[in-house]
Amino acid sequence: MALSYIAIIAGMLVLLNVYPTYVNQNFIFRSKQDTLLDRVSLITSTLSGVDALNVENVKRVVEILDVEDSGRIIVVDENLRAVYDNSVSENVTGKLILLQEIRYAVEGNDVFSANYSGNELSFKSAAPVMLSGNAIGAVYIYETDEEQAALLADIQSNLRNISLIVMIVVVLLSIGLSMMFGRRIAKLLRGIRKVREGDYGHRVDIPGDDELSDLGNELNELSIRFEQVESMRQRFVSDASHELKTPLASVKILADSIMQTDNMPPEMVKEFVGDIGDEINRLTRLTEKLLKITRLDADIQSEVSAVDLKGIVIRAEHMLEPLAKESSVTIQTELEEGCFIEANRDDCYQIVFNLMENAVKYNKIGGKVSVYLFKKEGQVTLIVNDTGIGIPEEDVGRVFDRFYRVDKARSREAGGSGLGLAIVENAVTRFGGKIEISSKLGEGTRISLTFAAADPGKEDSDA
Repeated sequence: MALSYIAIIAGMLVLLNVYPTYVNQNFIFRSKQDTLLDRVSLITSTLSGVDALNVENVKRVVEILDVEDSGRIIVVDENLRAVYDNSVSENVTGKLILLQEIRYAVEGNDVFSANYSGNELSFKSAAPVMLSGNAIGAVYIYETDEEQAALLADIQSNLRNISLIVMIVVVLLSIGLSMMFGRRIAKLLRGIRKVREGDYGHRVDIPGDDELSDLGNELNELSIRFEQVESMRQRFVSDASHELKTPLASVKILADSIMQTDNMPPEMVKEFVGDIGDEINRLTRLTEKLLKITRLDADIQSEVSAVDLKGIVIRAEHMLEPLAKESSVTIQTELEEGCFIEANRDDCYQIVFNLMENAVKYNKIGGKVSVYLFKKEGQVTLIVNDTGIGIPEEDVGRVFDRFYRVDKARSREAGGSGLGLAIVENAVTRFGGKIEISSKLGEGTRISLTFAAADPGKEDSDA
């Protein structure tokens, strides 16, 4: 990148050196061309009226026009022989002149040429002397301009010096910036490699306030997220292993007891087999919840439609009636019509069932579960309120963590796995909803879900 910038700037500096000199030089050439051609035309038109081209006639015309000091003037006849030359040191009068400009002029052409040699500007102009439509000779003027040549040389010299200074500064800055950015990028790459290798605790320090420092901050944020996810994964594996190991250990103990006890009474065998069945059912429920939360983590998209939450709540209430009667818990509902949300029907049932099941399981004997469903200002709200044991204030923010249980002993008694609310939160978030919880220890818990209302016309046909 640095070399590319240097090459671009070098090209611009070359152009800066060439173009101004070229423009100034052409301006001088054009100005001088107009001046010399006018002067030559004046002389040739005057000489057209003389009797013959000779030294006396030409000299008299030059004196009359007062152009003797306008540079070197040579006048030739039609045979290219010089009849007049105002030069003192190199006078060519009487000699044959074969200069290209003079030959073109004798052929009837106006000629102008200019040259810049670095320390001198030279200009040549020639025009024919016409008589009755025929060229009887030519006038040639040669002029130099050292003053303007020196001006052009000064311009070139200054531009070269400026370009040299700019180029040195650009090279030094490019090398410095390249080294600075190179070190920062190398540090960033080392950080990325460490994170890729699993060192999620690694952080990069990219100073500055530009895109690279922003990228470094984003990498640090990503590392923090990876670290959190890895911690959650390890905790999940540990908790899942523990949860699966407990019922398996119980099944093994019960099975070993049956196998190792001779003449066990049939009633005891039946009791042990019943206990084994209970543990297997517990394993089945836990496995189903693990599969459910794994599917949610994988973000497997379910088909969505307009789901009527009222029908979902009624179905969940019906399924939980036996459990509620067993605990002497009363379920009361206040459900409005037309509360549709855009979601998956099975996932909605899972959400409602888990909330209502928890409200029944962790309630007091003779307690109450109140379920409210209503639509207001384009939003559908579902509230599950219980008069149960409640949640300590310090634990309210963690109830949605996987395998987290406030009262582990009671949770296991009730068959809880600590996955229900985690599944609820994940599903609610996927459907664009919001979940809020408030609880007071010994008085009960209130969980509120809010979703955007959906058009009933998109309702699932299976609803």
